[in-house]
Amino acid sequence: MTFAWPVLLLYIYGILLIVGGAMGYVKAKSVPSLVAGVVCGVIAILLGLDYTWHWAPIAALILAIVLILLMGRRYLNTRKAMPALLIVVLSVIVALVQIYVMATEGLGNGHI
Repeated sequence: MTFAWPVLLLYIYGILLIVGGAMGYVKAKSVPSLVAGVVCGVIAILLGLDYTWHWAPIAALILAIVLILLMGRRYLNTRKAMPALLIVVLSVIVALVQIYVMATEGLGNGHI
């Protein structure tokens, strides 16, 4: 079975993280938002580019979990849905897809 849609999801996720970081910088002059958004977005895109790599689904899952925890905490502290809650929801979707891929295909089987 081929898994082109998890790769597409990682591309979209990466682009949204980069755009979100850029928006955080433009709106609040937040350099940490820009750096975090670009770094996490580039990681997601690179994982999509080499999704056949044995550890790509695990690395994508770890990235998603880290963002769930960090942005979930931010949401609980600020109670502002944007951007924290949006990133949590996107990250939960990415995490569930990675778990699905690992459960159905296993690791090291050339996911695509």
